[in-house]
Amino acid sequence: MRKRRVWRIRPADPALLYILQHELGVSPVLARLLANRGVSTVEEARLFLEGGLEEMHDPYLMADMDKAVRRIRKALENGEKILVYGDYDADGTTATALLVKVLKGLGGRVGYYVPNRMEEGYGLHPEALARAGREGYGLVVTVDCGVNALEEVARNRAENGPDIVITDHHEPPGELPRSVAVVNPKRADCPYPFKELAGVGVALKLAHALLIRHGREAGAWTRYLDLACLGTVADIVPLTGENRIIVKHGLPALVNTGNPGIKSLMEVSGIRPDRLETREVAFALAPRLNAAGRIGDPGRAVDLLLTGDSGEAAELAAALHRGNQERQRIESLVLAEAMGMLDADPELLAGRVLVLASPRWHPGVVGIVASRLVERYYRPALLIALDGDEGKGSGRSIPGFHLYEAVSRCGELLSRFGGHAQAVGFSISADRVDVFRRAINEYADRHIDGETFVPGMDLDAAVSLREITEGLVEEINMLAPFGHCNPEPVLACREVALISCREIGRNGGHLKMVLKENSAVIDGIAFKLASSIGEIAAASEVDLAFSPSVNQWRGRRSLQLEVKDIRPAGGEWQTGPPDDGGLDYLKEIPGSGESEESLKRLGPLAFLPEFVSAALHRYRESSPHFMFPGRYLEFFTGRKPSWKSQTAGPLRMLKERRIPCRWSGLRFLAGRDPGSLVLVNSPGRAVEAAIFLSRSGVPAGFLHPGVVPERIPGLLEGFHTGGIALVCTYMSLRGLEVKPRRIILFDPPYSPGELGPAMAAGAECRPLFGEDDLRAGLEYLESLAPGRRRLADLYKLIRASRAGNIDPDRTVESMRRLGLARAGLHTLAFGLSVFADLDLIEYRLEGNGYRVKHTAGHEKRDLMDSAVFRAGQEMAALTEKWWRGFDV
Repeated sequence: MRKRRVWRIRPADPALLYILQHELGVSPVLARLLANRGVSTVEEARLFLEGGLEEMHDPYLMADMDKAVRRIRKALENGEKILVYGDYDADGTTATALLVKVLKGLGGRVGYYVPNRMEEGYGLHPEALARAGREGYGLVVTVDCGVNALEEVARNRAENGPDIVITDHHEPPGELPRSVAVVNPKRADCPYPFKELAGVGVALKLAHALLIRHGREAGAWTRYLDLACLGTVADIVPLTGENRIIVKHGLPALVNTGNPGIKSLMEVSGIRPDRLETREVAFALAPRLNAAGRIGDPGRAVDLLLTGDSGEAAELAAALHRGNQERQRIESLVLAEAMGMLDADPELLAGRVLVLASPRWHPGVVGIVASRLVERYYRPALLIALDGDEGKGSGRSIPGFHLYEAVSRCGELLSRFGGHAQAVGFSISADRVDVFRRAINEYADRHIDGETFVPGMDLDAAVSLREITEGLVEEINMLAPFGHCNPEPVLACREVALISCREIGRNGGHLKMVLKENSAVIDGIAFKLASSIGEIAAASEVDLAFSPSVNQWRGRRSLQLEVKDIRPAGGEWQTGPPDDGGLDYLKEIPGSGESEESLKRLGPLAFLPEFVSAALHRYRESSPHFMFPGRYLEFFTGRKPSWKSQTAGPLRMLKERRIPCRWSGLRFLAGRDPGSLVLVNSPGRAVEAAIFLSRSGVPAGFLHPGVVPERIPGLLEGFHTGGIALVCTYMSLRGLEVKPRRIILFDPPYSPGELGPAMAAGAECRPLFGEDDLRAGLEYLESLAPGRRRLADLYKLIRASRAGNIDPDRTVESMRRLGLARAGLHTLAFGLSVFADLDLIEYRLEGNGYRVKHTAGHEKRDLMDSAVFRAGQEMAALTEKWWRGFDV
């Protein structure tokens, strides 16, 4: 009988799903999948789905990058010898090879050094630095190591050793080494927007920065994407943000690589380049590179990646392949002994954290054996290879248990340690192993919820079989490449009829089934789940967890479900993996329970700049002909644009230096001072920004025209006394008494009057918007008050309509195709009103559209005879004139 797993459906904020669906035009399922992968904003979602290499951040945003580049350039210009000091895992060896290639390409005198895992262990070693000095190296540049080497760097300085530039991605200590530069996005003071780069990713950013300073072409750094992709996947970092871009564009670079070493590695691994995906990189290429560091000479892996000779590459790849086979043999012996220890001593298995030690274990494989124990027992595991009085250990963890934090709480028992949430390495005295075991288990008992240690099947969404279409499969494929923090989506269906089920495969270990729900019938395949056939065969209905795909066989395409788990219907379903906190952040936000409804009240105006909606209200006052569907404009009564306020103050303030990345800047500023007032220009943005901040650990509420009045007092009380941030549309501030600690202008205001209440508060103001945001604003202005050419296009579309029936969606889409990027229902309403003002048409609202009747006259009209046209042109001109004074 299989061990039963708890099924957990990931929770999702309904308002965030509503925003993503509306702004991206995607299905509810894809919106939920994006939210489940940590996407909190529309911009993040677009980057996730469409992000290209041009979306990579400026490498000089990283702390100390300028210092690192300056010192390296000095070494290159003066002909100093440069030593690249790496690490022995696949991340470290690919990073070493990448930086050596770049520095040699810039004319450098370059060597490299990778410490031996067994003889030296991880990190910087004083003896190696001293040897580098004796060999004439004036500069050492680390990759994938060094951030914890305070003592080693201090000793090197005292002995007048080589200058050291550190590049690393591991968790930094409270005090950084006093080297020339410490380049690490996880530094507390580092403003770099993406924190989860692998060691090779940080090396790639250094390479990019160097190539910029040396005047190389803009895309020169992309030549190293094959190495960066290989190391990033191997290090099991989150495949989100820049890591996702590196891997998405690096996989084709691997397929088409000109690197003889990588080609030979694929050949000995039995990989066909046309079928190369993240799985092949992680389970075929990476282990062979890692094998060199685990049980042999890690320099072989670097030599393989650096050689330009195909014959040498073939020999080195074959040696790594043999090393990997030996690693597998040793690993199986260590795993067998570890499991034997657990079987023989129940006390070792009783704790929440497994800590095992033996003098017979090879230190190069204890980490991978720890991973096997985690898979089997679903508990963090730390294995220690003892050598006399000392031991070298490696640990792996489960979701929800931050292993580096746990180990750091026991740091006084360790000689040294380093790592991150899911993996650590450390050294320990043999006589402290038992004490360490007790200490880390006491930490787990005190700080970790018991549910964290219950294995589960994490489900992205519950759907019906009718929702499984080829279109949905195509949307899911947009999320590839899959990997850590971006797993292949798993959906679930409840109470599905099992029409047939039979065992297949050589030993009958798999199941082939036919499933039905109402009129929907789909085939399913369940690998290694034949042991379930007894319990599900007797059930009238089943619940199943699966990943959908399109199966192609003999020219026929059909939908198929790859079943991950199956059970009789009626079992328990829980909400949310224990490590993501569910939607607990919503409890801290006043009014958050109605965030989705607050947007739905505003209909098509929810996602327009508030200025546009207020302008539409002015149009209605200007002309009896103006008509807009529904009663949505009533929410904007009294919100009139104004250009009467003084502009000197705001303009001086807007000339201050901006934080380069808007969303990370918002998180940084609001996180530093939770009592911040954040001003945005649309209701949808207000809710989106509040969700983003709250999911980032900064509780935030929102205020916009769709918020019901009775919610406002509680929201303001939370802002003034509870320390939450308040995200507010500009015009919603009018009439309210707010006393912010800081004002953050996230979006550009469209008129000086919008800034009046904020400036009256007297707090420090920080703008986060820039040129791109102003360009988008100009597009909205054109859609709000289009000129003669755009109106002529619209008039032709109306004349071509059948029987005078105007379908708003089709008309708006046609206008966008003609170049009016932000055209919307507001644009159509403006145009029809202008034409009616000029007696060119008569029209009325009818259902969800308009009914138009053309008048008999066709003589030319002066657009300025339309009150709506005059009002629109005046407002647009005043805003454009005001914006021209912005220095952003």
